[in-house]
Amino acid sequence: MPSMVCTQDVAPADRRAMWGDALWQRFGSTLAPAYAGERFDGRLALSELADLQLCRIDATRHSVIRTPGKAGQDQRVGLKVVAQLRGKASFEQSGRRAVLRSGEWSVYDTTRSYVVTSPATVTHLVLVLPSERVRSLGLPIEQVAARRFRGRGGASGLAFERLCAAFAGASCGPQADAAAADRLAESVGMAILERAGVQSDYSQRAAARDRVRAYVEANLRDPALTLDRVAAAAGCSKRNLHKLFRDEGETLAAYIWRSRLGRIREDLAAPALRARSITEIAFSWGFSSAAHFSRSFRERYGVAPRGYRTITAAA
Repeated sequence: MPSMVCTQDVAPADRRAMWGDALWQRFGSTLAPAYAGERFDGRLALSELADLQLCRIDATRHSVIRTPGKAGQDQRVGLKVVAQLRGKASFEQSGRRAVLRSGEWSVYDTTRSYVVTSPATVTHLVLVLPSERVRSLGLPIEQVAARRFRGRGGASGLAFERLCAAFAGASCGPQADAAAADRLAESVGMAILERAGVQSDYSQRAAARDRVRAYVEANLRDPALTLDRVAAAAGCSKRNLHKLFRDEGETLAAYIWRSRLGRIREDLAAPALRARSITEIAFSWGFSSAAHFSRSFRERYGVAPRGYRTITAAA
């Protein structure tokens, strides 16, 4: 498959057939031609993150069907996660029907029949987890298929956030991509387990990490925010705190400094804060050394803080 499929590359009369072929090749599903209408238009942006398949779909009115017969013909298995960015769509599987609006998501089993109907123009983000991921996470798909997940707050909000970030981010190399894929799959798994009411070691660890992150975010401005203090707030030792974040792709300390730098960058670009000095802003987010801040900012963003502020002021 190419990295992009766009119906505007062919004549209007051929667009529905082209879209149907792309859906079958990528997902093993078919287009309902009559529902799509004569003036159908669609665009698929395809990519991968380690073993995860990613796809952004922008399309006018259409309906996608996977019949039992088609499911039996297709050897690909896994879990499909669909996040709604624009418009609304209905998802039907296992006798259930979920209507998604912008900022919501749902899942369904690719080995079984389903129907997805978009009555008007939509934008979807689609993530396909391979069967190995589904088995390793122990996900009870039957219990949650075609159910609506909120895109804000809790485990489902974190999953939505990471899914959007996966599409927005560029590849950082095989090792970093694999770590990002693990985090994305785990956050989706945690949301599914939570929705199904299943408690597991994995979901408990993920929930503990979220509580730690929430504490860190609430105390980012405090220069006394140390790992010892975070561990005390979490009711564990520093050793267990490190173990909790061992598979996250970065240490908790690195997460704290990265979060602070991100907030400072936002403040440096804010017109309402241009009267405040750069040092004052940096210190307000927990830095206590101007040299350390300046060096850290340049290393992360490739430009000095003053240069960044100048660039954003002129934009």
